[in-house]
Amino acid sequence: MSEALLTLRGLSVEASGARTPTAPVCGVGFEIRPGESLALVGESGCGKSLTALALMRLLPPGLRVTEGEARWRGRDLLRISESEMEKVRGAEIAFIFQEPSTSFNPVMTVGEQVAEAILAHRPIPKREALREALEWLRRAEIPDAERCLRAFPHELSGGLKQRAMIAMALAARPKLIIADEPTTALDVVTQAAVIRLLRRLQREAGLAMLFITHDMALLPEAADRVALMYAGEIVETAPVEAFLRAPKHPYARALRAALPGRAPGVPLAALGGSVPSALPPLSARVGCIFAPRCPSAKPACFKRRPPLVRFSSESTVLCLEAKRLAACAPEEKRREEAFVGERAQEALLRVEALCASTPPRGWLARRPGEVILRDVSFAVRPGETLALVGASGSGKTTTALAMLGLIPSGWRTSGRIAAAGEAFEAAARRTRRFRQLVQPVFQDPYASLDPRMSVREILAEGLTALRPEWDAVKRDARMREVLAEVGLEADVLSRLPHEFSGGQRQRIAIARALGPGPRVLVLDEPTSALDVSVQARVLNLLDDLQRREGLAYLLITHNFGVVAHAAHSVAVMEAGRIVESGPTDRVLRAPQSEAAKRLLASVPVIEE
Repeated sequence: MSEALLTLRGLSVEASGARTPTAPVCGVGFEIRPGESLALVGESGCGKSLTALALMRLLPPGLRVTEGEARWRGRDLLRISESEMEKVRGAEIAFIFQEPSTSFNPVMTVGEQVAEAILAHRPIPKREALREALEWLRRAEIPDAERCLRAFPHELSGGLKQRAMIAMALAARPKLIIADEPTTALDVVTQAAVIRLLRRLQREAGLAMLFITHDMALLPEAADRVALMYAGEIVETAPVEAFLRAPKHPYARALRAALPGRAPGVPLAALGGSVPSALPPLSARVGCIFAPRCPSAKPACFKRRPPLVRFSSESTVLCLEAKRLAACAPEEKRREEAFVGERAQEALLRVEALCASTPPRGWLARRPGEVILRDVSFAVRPGETLALVGASGSGKTTTALAMLGLIPSGWRTSGRIAAAGEAFEAAARRTRRFRQLVQPVFQDPYASLDPRMSVREILAEGLTALRPEWDAVKRDARMREVLAEVGLEADVLSRLPHEFSGGQRQRIAIARALGPGPRVLVLDEPTSALDVSVQARVLNLLDDLQRREGLAYLLITHNFGVVAHAAHSVAVMEAGRIVESGPTDRVLRAPQSEAAKRLLASVPVIEE
């Protein structure tokens, strides 16, 4: 067996200057061998990214490494000089950041930035560096590499920016890639293509990879081995196949059980609580750090430090071919019957021939704008969830924005929309009545909640605007009622959004949408930014609200596990059209359109 390329032992990171010592990373250790891919998995806040930043000596102010060593080709990266470390960054260890939009310099072309990574480590003429940059963009499978070389980052799609980021990371020919959540914001087709690209380039160059993710469904395609982190510690390590088939640690089993899509319609095994934010150093930790959340914790778990599972040097490569999702037979029959009998119920939301195009272009606006939506039609009935799926740029979010009247100024829309039997013109400004009936829940709860407003002000704003007939007493009672419906106590009313976790913020966003008493919720990627455990709690909440209130959901998502769990019917979009629709089980089992087949072939699936 080859010698380890990177050996991390006992890495601990503490917050300096704090009254009470806290250690977000505590005693972390693992090995990565040449040509191997190790996945670092865990919930947000567990220390995955901080471990990588500490390894690269890029920790933000206020955090410092207190102990440990990082052996890299005979040197300890934590103790070499900064000038020596600058030679390692990029040239030997490259970092692919989570959000390429904020990682690129917006005033430099993509080609200049890829060439800059080459020139930083090799004294060659700039013209030659640009030629190499072009070659790396081609190797990154960018369709029009010459145009990309001259383009600015904002001119590229999310998938192309991520490919350009990969090209920039590999341009200096490193030996190890650290990929920090490189596919989080991508659709399943682009996500699968990026992972295939990473693995291909890794094999061609014999690179090692540290793949950081919270999405366990990506493990079979992205990694050979896995290290599971919780509260700054690695609690289990194993080959990917063994980890997914029979996880040993209770935390691993809880995350595995919380994945959607395994038993459609059945409540998910949600893991209560969250990763603690104030973590003591290793010397001050008593008992198993996961014990307070563990459903099978025993008294002994709180009294002693159980030995951590040792990192296995074995590696297992799984077949990369994704298998189609399958639903259980009773649920399939129930959903099929519901879809067949849908005509017996009046639709809560009906959209007919919805079209949208960008503003006219050219001198005196003589050239017509680009058509984005073409005759989009669908219906959603009480207690039903329609999932709108498709690759990025297919028109899913534009459909929701056009329907909600949130389309950009100057765009042209046409079509007919009916909510709870009341008709509304697509091109007309949305009335108070429409917004009482149809409410959105957006993808990023932190961005959609005003950071300067308390929860009380956030909830009261919608109630004041949409329910002016209610007095202050009734509005206050309604705020407490919707908070109780989403599982939050009334004492959160005085707090600000930054004081909550991601799952709690999404619950507040759902409570705001429920306030006016809508009949339809438009859910635009409501769980994409959430951990598996938090996602399970939000999905269970939405299921429960739908059963109790008879709500209709229009669900926009890239996650086919969520589709299999929550949706009764599916509409597949491509190039601004709905190219296929039907009951969930039929579309997932036997797709008819090429667009649906491509999407399902790209879905990462954990083998049962």
